[in-house]
Amino acid sequence: MFPHIPTAAIHYDLQKTGSVEQTCDNILRDGALPMPPAPRPPTPPAPSSSTSVAGSSSGVNQSVNSNLIQRFKLQEAAEKNLVPEEPSKVWGDSAEKRQEVFKSRKEYMVLQARKRFLEQEARKAQEAEAKAKEVEASA
Repeated sequence: MFPHIPTAAIHYDLQKTGSVEQTCDNILRDGALPMPPAPRPPTPPAPSSSTSVAGSSSGVNQSVNSNLIQRFKLQEAAEKNLVPEEPSKVWGDSAEKRQEVFKSRKEYMVLQARKRFLEQEARKAQEAEAKAKEVEASA
């Protein structure tokens, strides 16, 4: 329909708009379409990145299949039901210090969420057990 418009530009505009009609309107209104941006080369991971981040960068499937306890290597704390004290909310002087505080806050939040989840599950189990006893008693 528009032989003078490059196919790459049409694909790019279709991805942006999601509508053939809108893309046609853009061509008719402007007489052309912008070319897609040039692909950027992948950036190498920063050397100061933690091992948990570098380990999960190999693919999406790995991060989907692993849970947060495994990803942050918190198995020992999870087995002992240990939740550390909340880390301070202080801005570190160096990037390494800020990264360490950020990592400890993430670990704290994961363990805190796990603790709340286990408490909810225990409450649900107790309620189900109580309800089952009520049903047995009324029958």
